[in-house]
Amino acid sequence: MSAAFASWEAAVGRARLVGLVLCLGTPVLIGALILAGVVPPGGERPEGTYLQLGHIFTGLVFLSAAWVLWRKGTVLKAFHRVPEAHRAGVILRETLLYAALFELSSLYGLVYWLLVGQHAARHAFGYIILSPLLFLAFVPRRRHWLAASGPGPGEAS
Repeated sequence: MSAAFASWEAAVGRARLVGLVLCLGTPVLIGALILAGVVPPGGERPEGTYLQLGHIFTGLVFLSAAWVLWRKGTVLKAFHRVPEAHRAGVILRETLLYAALFELSSLYGLVYWLLVGQHAARHAFGYIILSPLLFLAFVPRRRHWLAASGPGPGEAS
């Protein structure tokens, strides 16, 4: 096993850990602040402009998930052409990019809570909880990167 291979294999674990901390830590923090009463619920009704904002947030969450699915496929398809020395960087960049996009869902939930939390708490918490779920569902795992890297050492191409 080459040093570069070991390096990008370790990068998968580091990137996944940082992404999970981001996508799980922020929702836990936001939820704790809400449940402790530090962040008060908004009193607006989820009608009109606020309802439209909720629809926009939902659309943005779905758009980010769709974009991640597209990009993940594109990056994994081309991963075997990336020189081994650069693979760790690609894995870190992609995983953290996906985590940051999914993290936006938690922030949408916080904003929605601040606006309509009294009347639509379940919707606000829905946005907040989507962040770690999307990360776990869509971010490539070690086996995906390994399969995309091409034939292993000693295997025929």
